[in-house]
This record gives sequence, structure tokens and C-alpha cells, in this order.
Amino acid sequence: MKILLINPKDEGYYHRLGAFFPPLGLSYISSVLKKAGHEVRIVDMNAVTYDYTKERFEDYDVVGVSSDTVRFPLAKKIAKLAKERGSTVVMGGTHPTFDVHNILRNGIADYVILGEGEMSFLELVESIKNRERYPNIDGLAYLRDGTVKIRPHRFVKDLDTIPFPDRDGLPLDKYLIKFDGKRATSMITSRGCPFDCEFCSASQFMGRLWRKRSIESSIEELKILVRKYGYKSIVFFDDNFTLDPKRATEISEQILKNNLKISWWAFSRADELLGHEDMVEAMAKSGCKMLFIGFESANDEALKEFKKKLKSDVAFDAVRLLKKYNIDVFASFILGALSDTRETIARTVKFAKKLSSIGASIVQFSILTPYPGTRLFAKLKPLLLTNDWRLFDGTHLVFKHPNFTPKELRKEFVKAYFKVYTTPKLLFKRGLPYFWKLIRNRGYRFSNALEGKMIERVSET
Repeated sequence: MKILLINPKDEGYYHRLGAFFPPLGLSYISSVLKKAGHEVRIVDMNAVTYDYTKERFEDYDVVGVSSDTVRFPLAKKIAKLAKERGSTVVMGGTHPTFDVHNILRNGIADYVILGEGEMSFLELVESIKNRERYPNIDGLAYLRDGTVKIRPHRFVKDLDTIPFPDRDGLPLDKYLIKFDGKRATSMITSRGCPFDCEFCSASQFMGRLWRKRSIESSIEELKILVRKYGYKSIVFFDDNFTLDPKRATEISEQILKNNLKISWWAFSRADELLGHEDMVEAMAKSGCKMLFIGFESANDEALKEFKKKLKSDVAFDAVRLLKKYNIDVFASFILGALSDTRETIARTVKFAKKLSSIGASIVQFSILTPYPGTRLFAKLKPLLLTNDWRLFDGTHLVFKHPNFTPKELRKEFVKAYFKVYTTPKLLFKRGLPYFWKLIRNRGYRFSNALEGKMIERVSET
């Protein structure tokens, strides 16, 4: 079977700076399909110039289109055109997973893959090859006789059974991002998140059961990235790399044992670092230079609202611990909790400034956004102010807030950046050009730049 996989373009701030990574989800699907003998082409519209209106979709047996919420309007156009030109169209990713009824009832796609897509996509392709129109496959949805048929989400239990991502199917020379001054790429060593924060779709999309690859498999892929492709910096896109301190320590020790000499960073939680200084030390020795940590708010009421299962007072101890081992912090905050007022936002900004003074060299703010698939979306759906998915980018207020209009919260959002990035430390460390570009671009959307890990935690399937 001849298959085309498309990753729609992200028009966000970081993309315009060249800060985008290979679409790992589509790359995993490609590797599974190729292993089964199918012919696969991946088009990453972030990396190459691609006019989908001129594509001969009819030349492909199956066209797969991945999408998060912000990119869904473009993904929808691509899918509908491919369907009109005679291809069997499959959509996947976080947004299609949770907008399945709309997609199928409006004829946007023939099938929707729900959640992790590797095995469901493979079995679907085999069914299409055998002319089976309505296969009974977990993780698949389709319209039959006017009824949307949905099978339960499917999660890969043994991640070692999936071949490494198909990086050779991508234009690797087009991914220009650097970390610690070195050419960087991404990989994952685990899937799932047990915390189920109200604003995050990761636990719904990837499941609350945390599944991990073996240390041997993870290190083998690292060796390939370093020795075959020449990468010297790695970003681990696990939703929570430090969930198991013993495992994080073992990976760090194996990086050293195999003399990989990389700089790396990952996603973590502040409360997982405290009490595990041996893990932090091991990570630092192996090349960990930065951790992305969602502190979210200085206000415990907001953290409780988010179901964060965290207290704000752990932040400073965590940053000091990381600073002790020269690990930098990318500190993330969310403005616009339902309990937020101007006073509580000012407290969060002050909190962020203090963290930056002791070790958080990057501070990110976003506006609370109810993404489809989250419990927050279910709660706020009656209060939505727009159905323009392009505005669901973490920089716009898209629901009726009890204390702010969209314009008022936008003002607080910009002020927050101004107050943090005009402090002497960050002003000179990050530079005036960085700050003014950020303001001119009306904030930034880190979620898509790092496959959605800020809020939406997007997985490309």
C-alpha cells in the first residue's frame, strides 16, 4: 500500500524562529508501516515548502493527517481535499481524537485514529488492503449507517516492540534548532502521565498508566542519534522524565558509561526532585543542562483548581537544588485560572521574577486554554467565546472568564513578560531583541514548538 503522512504547518512564534522538531508520532507510524512492507512518504510542512493543493492525493491508497487543536483548521482543509480527490483519509492526533464526531459526521475524514496510532493505523491499512471497510480495531472510529462507531483507545503496553522512529524519511537537515550551542533533536523514553492535570490532555491521549521503554532500548536509540546522525544535544519529550528517580538515574549513568557526551533537557515536576538529590547529581554529570517545570501559579488555590497535586512552596527549593548542580530551569506559568484576579496574577509574576533571580533563566507565561479532551474543556464548553481553533494557542482568552475580558487578560499577559524580561538578569542574558520579538509577536506558542508539551502535550499520531 502507498501511504502519505502529513504534518500540517505550525504558524506559531517559535516556528518562525526555526524552533521545531521532527514529528515523532508520524515517524513512529512510518517505521511500523515500512516494517510491514508498505511504501510511506512523510511530509512535514514545518520543514519543507509544500503546496497541498497541488498534491496528487489520488496516487495514494491512504492519506494520514495529524493535528493538534491550533492546526486543525489547516488539517481539515488538507483532509477534505484529499478525500475529494479519491484517497482514503485518516486523521489522528490530540484534536481529532477528541473531535471525532464532528470529523466523521461532516465527512472530513473516513477514519479517525484515537490516541496512540502505531498499531491501530497498521491494522487499518491491512484492512483497507483486504477491502474491509468497517474493521473491528481498537483505537479506531468511523461512520457506519449514520452512526459513529468508536472502539476503545489503544495504548502500546510494551514500548520496546515499536521500531525506532523513521528519521530517514524526514529532511533532517531542515531541523535547525540548537540546545547548549549544539544541533539538537528529540526522542522519548516513556509514555503516559498519572497526574491528570485539569488543563492537560496528555493523560487522556497517552493514558494515565505510565509506560516506559527499557534502559537498553533508550540507550540504543541515543547511540544512533549521536553516532549515526551526529546529534550532540537531545530533548527528551517524555511527559515526565523524572517520574521514576531510579530509572532517570540509570539512564544518566548509562549515558556516561557509553561515553555519549551529550547535552540534554527534559520535562519534570518540582516535587519529584526534592528528596532525590542523587538523581539530580547523576543527571547533571550525564549532561542535563535544563529541566522544563510547570510551576503554573504562585497561588495554591489555582494549583488546586488545576488538580496539579502540588504546592507552590516547593518551587524555590527545587530551583535551588538544580542550581547547585548547574541545571537551568525553564519555568512555565499559566495566567487566567478561574480564581485569578489582578492581585493573584501580580503575585505569580513576582514569584516568577524571584525564581528567575535564583536559577530560572527562561520564564514562560500562557493563558489558560481549554483544549478538547481535557476536563477543563468539558467544564468550560458552555462558556466558550469562539470556535476558531487557531486562537487556542495559549495566548488568547477563549472563554468567558469571571474576572477578565479577553483584552484585559491579554494586557496582563504582556505585562507579565515585560516585568520578568526587563529585570537586569534576564534582560542581558536573553537580550533585548528576544524580548521585543516576543512582544511584537503577541506572546508565543511553545506548545506546538515542542509538540505541545506546555499545555496541550500533543503527541503526533
